[in-house]
Order: sequence, then structure tokens, then C-alpha cells
Amino acid sequence: MLVLGGLKNQDWLIKRMGKAGTFGGALSLIIGGLFLIGWFGAGMVVDYIDNELEENCDSTSGQIGQITGWDEGQCQDGRDSRDFVSSLQTPLLLIGVVLSGMGVFMLVRS
Repeated sequence: MLVLGGLKNQDWLIKRMGKAGTFGGALSLIIGGLFLIGWFGAGMVVDYIDNELEENCDSTSGQIGQITGWDEGQCQDGRDSRDFVSSLQTPLLLIGVVLSGMGVFMLVRS
């Protein structure tokens, strides 16, 4: 009699696990999508910084400004910012793909 009661409780637990899996899968898919959007946005920021550096720092007047110190280190700061944002791209992509894949797996399995 005690065993049958335990089996009934497990059936309830299995039904609840399906709802939790659906919620967790949807949440994982949404967060993974946000990471992928962040990866795309980081790529756009890197391109923007590259264009600005090309116009303002790689030109003749920009090189003169760097040598004389008139740019007050802004070109180097821009290069450092570009390198930092560029270094974030790979982790954003990997985390986004893993979370999205897990989310799809959890949704399909439920």
C-alpha cells in the first residue's frame, strides 16, 4: 500500500518536471538569443570603432596629432576599446549557441 502511494506521487512529480522543463527551455532560449544579439551588436561596435579610427587616427592629420600629443591619447583609447569589445565576441557567440541549443533541446524533449 505504501509503495502504491509513492508511485502516485512520482506521477505528479513527472508532470511538474515537464512544466519546469518547458519553462527552463524557454528561458534558456531567450537568454541565448540575447547573447547572440549581443554578439551581433559587438561586431557592429567593432566595425564602427574601426571606421572612426580610420578616419581620425590613420589619416595624415591624425598621425601628426598622435605624434605631437594633440589627440590626448584618444586614438590609443579607441584601439584599446576595439580590442576589448573584439575579445568579447567569441564568448558571447559560444554562450549564445550553447544556451539556445540547450533551450531547443529542452523544449523538444518536453
